[in-house]
Amino acid sequence: MPLFKSVKSPTRMPDAIVRQIESKILLGQLKPLSMLPSETKLMSQFGVSRNTVREALRMLEASGMIKIKQGAQGGAIITRLTDEFISDFLIKAIRLGKVSGDSLSQFRLAFEPCMAEMLAEKEDIDQELLSQMEENILKVKEEYKMNKMTKYHNMDFHLLLALATGNPMFIVILKTLRVSLNFFITSHIRHKMQRETIKSHQKILKAFKKRDPVTAREEMYQHLLQIREVLKDGKFKEITRPKK
Repeated sequence: MPLFKSVKSPTRMPDAIVRQIESKILLGQLKPLSMLPSETKLMSQFGVSRNTVREALRMLEASGMIKIKQGAQGGAIITRLTDEFISDFLIKAIRLGKVSGDSLSQFRLAFEPCMAEMLAEKEDIDQELLSQMEENILKVKEEYKMNKMTKYHNMDFHLLLALATGNPMFIVILKTLRVSLNFFITSHIRHKMQRETIKSHQKILKAFKKRDPVTAREEMYQHLLQIREVLKDGKFKEITRPKK
């Protein structure tokens, strides 16, 4: 049974081929370090010309999905997907406009408060990482006093949180968010938001130290809610917390 289906698509033929092969790789149907069928077999299965197959393979190689090995025993080899590859893939999707700032904020509101809660419940939090979070807050304070933009280091705090969980998926996602948010946060988002960010990070860190998952989750949620408002219209807004 052929691995691929004949291409009949209103989109460009190479793009349609790339999507099929990417899907097989991401679903694990094509394993790392395995070989794709020969160009001749790909031509037959996709029902396209050799030039179309070669263009698709060049696109896959440029994206890091495959590596083209030259020579008699050569061909297209599936590469091993690393954390960096996955992060780069997501960043490219965001840069191409597939993800809006508000979509990113919605994701963070659903994801990061849960991560903060999990970390606060963890009995063996790495004390070195907690110290690095504290150092990060002090560094941001100094930069804020010198009227410098602190957005990169603000996100470093969140990445340290992910590292402290020890969960590789959390780390990949936070590395991606660290880069991606800089496409949306610009220089006009300044003093008030940065001041509130420092306060929020201090409260979140305090909750970790006290092993208080409820407070850690709530403080992270409120912090991200304010950031969401900033990304919507570039203005800081006070968030009124519901009375308990």
